Amino acid sequence: MSQFRQLLKSALTAVLPRSLLLTHGPRCSMADTPVEIALTFDDGPHPEHTPRLLELLAEAGARGTFFVVGERAEQHPNLIRRVVDEGHELGNHTWTHSEPSQTSAVRFLEEVAQTRRLIQDLTGGDCRLTRPPKGALTITKAWGLWRLRQTVALWNVDPKDFTMSAAAMSHWLCGYRPHSGDIVLLHDNHPQAAVAVEQLVENHTLRFVTLSDWLHPMQRASREIAAGTRSVPATTELEVADAH
Repeated sequence: MSQFRQLLKSALTAVLPRSLLLTHGPRCSMADTPVEIALTFDDGPHPEHTPRLLELLAEAGARGTFFVVGERAEQHPNLIRRVVDEGHELGNHTWTHSEPSQTSAVRFLEEVAQTRRLIQDLTGGDCRLTRPPKGALTITKAWGLWRLRQTVALWNVDPKDFTMSAAAMSHWLCGYRPHSGDIVLLHDNHPQAAVAVEQLVENHTLRFVTLSDWLHPMQRASREIAAGTRSVPATTELEVADAH
């Protein structure tokens, strides 16, 4: 069954636009530019581990995407606001992170809507990214998300940090060879995510972006021009990500 799901995922990724299903970012990278990867964090916020990650990211000038569980976000509203205030992105990871096989499509979509409302109430902004628990979706759940104009945001690099010791995390990082467009799955309710971030940000050939930087390149370009980190292009054409 796992192999079938992988084949189905590959087939859907090949035909659906990134605005519907995102499993990795643009693979193209110029020889003289940094490799762009997206650090994503699931299952938070956590009162101890999330602030540590935010400190590390701030020190490196890096941005990440945090897929929050609604009931935990409700318990730590100031952390949710801090994530946004420090330039990071929020994603929706349902309200309770219930077991996918035991969660109906109706309940799943209700949890997504409940978490989305909370994020709007806390930050004043909408959340258009949803990552289903364990990355598991049925066609009915996926269709329901797309009707809500949600992007299903998965990943292509998974060190399984929640199963690791700090030493095992460091060993995995020694063997990781980043490629442009990698979406790295980490968990900010476990300490090993900080080990990963601390070592990855030391690699100055990498640039850390949010998922929406890839989904909305024109908005990204405007933001970078306004921040003075990108020059105004000589032509009016801005880079546009490919469709898949």
